[in-house]
Amino acid sequence: MGRITAGIDPAHVERFGPHGYFGWFESVDDEEVARALLETAARWVAGHGMTRLTGPHSYCSTQEFGLLIDGHDRRPAAFQPHNPQYYADLLASAGLRIDFRMDTYSWHAGRDHEQLSRLVRRGAAMTARHGLRVRPLDPAHWEREIDLVHELMHASFGANHDMVPMSREVLGFQTDQIRPFLDPRLTRFVELDGRAVGFSMLMADANEVLAATNGRAGPAFLLRYPVLKRRIGGAIVLMIGVRPEVEGLGLGRVLAGEIARVGLGEIPPYRSVHTTWVHEHNWQSRAYMALSGARPERSYAIYGKALAA
Repeated sequence: MGRITAGIDPAHVERFGPHGYFGWFESVDDEEVARALLETAARWVAGHGMTRLTGPHSYCSTQEFGLLIDGHDRRPAAFQPHNPQYYADLLASAGLRIDFRMDTYSWHAGRDHEQLSRLVRRGAAMTARHGLRVRPLDPAHWEREIDLVHELMHASFGANHDMVPMSREVLGFQTDQIRPFLDPRLTRFVELDGRAVGFSMLMADANEVLAATNGRAGPAFLLRYPVLKRRIGGAIVLMIGVRPEVEGLGLGRVLAGEIARVGLGEIPPYRSVHTTWVHEHNWQSRAYMALSGARPERSYAIYGKALAA
């Protein structure tokens, strides 16, 4: 009939206050079932000192989170949750309201060639103007490169909305889980005077492979898996970050240009790019989306409600 988890992220509590999570929410279209699930999660987090329930977070804000509220007719890319349209009504009936919204975007080589080419030119101009160097991830030194990603994450994500940086252990766990789809050519480090000052990490869209299972990963699919993986045409933007002390040098333009190269097909076989969530208050990223002419493909929301003392 339904499923839910309840959880607490100590780092999130320390930064944003006593908020508990619900996640992995699934339910038949029945208000009583949904209310029973959400009330059970609320009691659990309240019993551990939390004063607000928010979600869905499965398990935290650096993994899959958010409820799909618009774009149900489009196939989700990896790390873009999907749920039936009636879920929003179920949460509302249980007394939850939207805390904030997020959008995802996509670019395709054929459809958006002019806009992507403009981003590439702008990025190249910034690279030349400031003597920057752009390089891909070196798989021969995987752990060292992930250490660098973690360092840049902590330096650049400190003020991000509703987010807390993940630990090196969690980052290592998550990147190890998706490593088969982390094409090193899709991750870029930007260096200034030999020091990494910005990065973007993309992965191949694993959902293109999963779609071929038709819900059943049987022996026939396993035989086709290597070929399907090589034919993935979409890439997912997982993270973008710039050290605060170099803001103003146009590194955002440089990274946007590198991502645009992927969308243009300069790194075969990729010919499209999809973002994960862009927060409604993330004006920097939304400015780049507007510059590229991109419009939201799918919209998500985090819901919340205060808990009785």
